[in-house]
Amino acid sequence: MAADKVRWLICTDLDASLLDGSYRWSGAETALQAIKAAGIPLILNSSKTLAEMRFFATALDVKAPVIAENGTVIAFPTGFNLPSDLGVLEDGYTVEHCGKSRNEILAAAHNLRETTDADFEGFADMDAIELAESLGLSAEAAEAAQLRYGTEPFLWRGSKAALESFEKSLAALDIALVRGGHFYHLMPSGQSKGTALNAVCEKYAARQPAYDWCTLAIGDSPNDSSMLETADYALVIPNLAKGTLKLERSDYMTANASGPEGWGPAVLQFLKTNEGTI
Repeated sequence: MAADKVRWLICTDLDASLLDGSYRWSGAETALQAIKAAGIPLILNSSKTLAEMRFFATALDVKAPVIAENGTVIAFPTGFNLPSDLGVLEDGYTVEHCGKSRNEILAAAHNLRETTDADFEGFADMDAIELAESLGLSAEAAEAAQLRYGTEPFLWRGSKAALESFEKSLAALDIALVRGGHFYHLMPSGQSKGTALNAVCEKYAARQPAYDWCTLAIGDSPNDSSMLETADYALVIPNLAKGTLKLERSDYMTANASGPEGWGPAVLQFLKTNEGTI
C-alpha cells in the first residue's frame, strides 16, 4: 500500500500497560507526545468504566473514541459525525452499548451462585467504601468503578473445577467469563476488546475511506488477546505479576519492560520503524 494512503490507529490497554500500579504513565510521556505530533488517534481500551475512562482521556488529552468495559461500551467524542441514533449522549460522548446489560448478567450469575457451588464476590456485592478499600482507591474513584453498563468484575473464591462448571453454565446463557489482570469479568458473549476495536476502525474508514487504516494494539492480559490478535500489529507488555502473555499469532512484538516504562520505548521504536507511513 502507498505510504501516503496509510493512516494509523493505536489502541492500548491501560492497567499494567500504559499505566503502572499507581495509575501513572511515567516513562511513556515522550511516546505519547510523538503519537500526538503524528496525528495518530490513541484509542484507550480497558475493562474500566466509561466514568473512569473519561478521567484518563482528559488527563492524557485524548480526543479519540474510548472503549470501556472490555468492549461492551464504545464512546465517540462529540464532533465524530455519527448517526444520531447510534447511542445516547453522555458528557461529550455518543455512547454505544453492546450486548446484554449488566443487570441481565448479574441476575444469571447470582442465580448460579445460589443454586450451584459457584463462589465469587463481585463489585455489585460491595459498596463504594468496601470497593475503595479493596482496590486502594478513593471513594469517588470507587463509585466511578461501579458505574457499569455491561460487565461485572469479580474475585473467584471457589475451586478450579467449580470455576470451569460456572463458565460452562454462563456460556449456555450467552455470557462470557474473561480473565483480566486483577479480576475475572462477566460480559456478553460475542463482545470483546477486539470486536470493539474493529467497530471503531470501521467508523474511521467510513469517515475517511480514501485511506488504508492500520492498527497497532498494545496490552498485557488475557482480556487483551482479542484486540492483539485482530490488529495489524501487536505489542505485548510483560506483566510482572501474571507473566508475559503468549499470543496465537507469531508476528508480535514484546516490550523490554513492564508498564509504561516498557510501553514508551517500544512504541517509539515502532513509530521509528514505520516512519515512512506515519
